[in-house]
Amino acid sequence: LSRLNTIWKGFINMQSVAKFVTKAYPVSGCFDYLSEDLPDTILIGGRILPKTVWDYVGKLKSSLSKELCLIRFHPATEEEEVAYISLYSYFSSRGRFGVVANTNRHIKDLYLIPLSTKDPIPSKLLPFEGPG
Repeated sequence: LSRLNTIWKGFINMQSVAKFVTKAYPVSGCFDYLSEDLPDTILIGGRILPKTVWDYVGKLKSSLSKELCLIRFHPATEEEEVAYISLYSYFSSRGRFGVVANTNRHIKDLYLIPLSTKDPIPSKLLPFEGPG
């Protein structure tokens, strides 16, 4: 991550689970509006089944009018890692993804997908068009 520029820095907050400062790094897609459209605090409003997200992503990839952008969140400091891991563990243990409640005009939907360093990149997200 040290070679990549951050595209956003702010809070991720899921009531009664975790709140922490994080940085977002580009992975794939267009990032033109993300730095201005992501709110200071990303509020996670709930959980969603992965199958629902993958079905949606499949439809999105075949659309000519929509773009899929992937970003990677990383704790801003070592002190923030405990809360970051708590949020990851919350979604991972339940087999769910996070749904962001406060999206903006350029961002229609935003999901948090918990991936460990050992997990393969889901095929629905490939190929990457960006720094990867």
